[in-house]
Amino acid sequence: MTDILVIAGSESDDRIVKKTTDVLDALKITYEVQFASAHREPDRVKEIVTNSKAKVIIAIAGLAAALPGVVASYTNRPVIGVPVAAALGGLDALLSIVQMPKGVPVATVGIENGQNAAYLAARILGIEAPAEIVPHSYAQAGVDTKEVSRSHRVLGDFVRKSFEDTSVMQDFGHYANTVKISDDVCISLTTDGVGSKTIIAEMLDKYDTIGQDCVAMNVNDLICVGATPVGFVDYIACEKPLPDSVLGQIGKSLLEGCKIAGIPILGGETAILPEMIRGHGHIGLDLAGTAVGTAHPSRLIDGSQIQNGDAILGVASNGLHSNGFTLARKALLSKYALSDEMPWGATLGDELLRPTRIYVPHFKALVNAEIDVRGLAHITGTGFTKVLRLKRARFVFDFFPEPHPIFSLIRDTASVDNLEMFTTFNMGIGLVVVVPQKEKAAAMKTLQVMDNTYELGHVEAAERGSVVIRPYEVIIE
Repeated sequence: MTDILVIAGSESDDRIVKKTTDVLDALKITYEVQFASAHREPDRVKEIVTNSKAKVIIAIAGLAAALPGVVASYTNRPVIGVPVAAALGGLDALLSIVQMPKGVPVATVGIENGQNAAYLAARILGIEAPAEIVPHSYAQAGVDTKEVSRSHRVLGDFVRKSFEDTSVMQDFGHYANTVKISDDVCISLTTDGVGSKTIIAEMLDKYDTIGQDCVAMNVNDLICVGATPVGFVDYIACEKPLPDSVLGQIGKSLLEGCKIAGIPILGGETAILPEMIRGHGHIGLDLAGTAVGTAHPSRLIDGSQIQNGDAILGVASNGLHSNGFTLARKALLSKYALSDEMPWGATLGDELLRPTRIYVPHFKALVNAEIDVRGLAHITGTGFTKVLRLKRARFVFDFFPEPHPIFSLIRDTASVDNLEMFTTFNMGIGLVVVVPQKEKAAAMKTLQVMDNTYELGHVEAAERGSVVIRPYEVIIE
């Protein structure tokens, strides 16, 4: 017999359904999923509910959100409503579900909180959930990249409108953007932060690497549009004024990163935000920065010059860098302590705080060697989907080196599949370089002087962009 019926008003609510079913899968609770609209298909809703033998029903709906109430009118079984955000941010759906008349109760969880609906259903069934379920994906860990993409689309409309009557050189969505200020000079800007890697720093009370991470996340993006970094500013938001010892560690690490990139720290800002910042130790902080670069307008690298048959090279990372930490942290800390020594000799804490590699010297070496670089991709958040920023083409990886063991540790600990691994982590390749086949040997020789560099594959013309990683049978579209 099925334990749970999950019914949603529209197939567009599938992302909320998945939040629910991911938890049910983890709790090993049986369920069935149906889609039916209370407004457009009332008879079908009645048929689904009356024919189902499920013990608890989870109903997911937005806007007027009649579905949970209608379902409750057809059964005496517990009904849990999940409001979906739409025109009014989900408040309309929330109020519609929670304001049921006497005698027709519907339990209600937070807006789009399908996970809590599953946990509540488990409690109703008398099934005890573990304190924390090990996530198998970035979305389960709390970072839904589809939702992030949606927010980018919303903001992107306003960003593109700001381009009107200006000399912006790239479309919205590349690693950085560039403004032409003269016939000879463009300036490029990008901004990024260290993200939840700072939680590990707070837990260990160790801050001597995250400054380099902050610099790296910015300057590595600048070079991907062909800009040479020229300056950096930082932004520290903290729960309370930071001790000199902590500021000293961060400052020294920022300096180290800027020295590698060959740029000055031009200033920054520190904000004390006790009502907004909460730490995971005795200190809470967020660290972000902005980098500026310059380029000649004719020497920008935006991927548009990539051609069929071009070679794809990969420069090694030195570990996780600064992305995917929400999943990595929740997966690894479910089994290991930060003080545990890993099989390769480092403690887990030291491995997670390994500073992000800075690729500015690699970029400068390629420029000095006059290599025809047609595309650069810094592999950060969302992993190898970043390659799709370069051009609508098929990027075929015929070879992929054995990743650093930290990646297999995450994969095995949390049973993460290969597609999820390659769309969340860098998997041992921090920078992808696309060059003509005739320049491949020279580029490899130039890059190998600094870091392990691999010939990964080639580019194929295609109407739709994709990344094909053949050794792992992964296709990213």
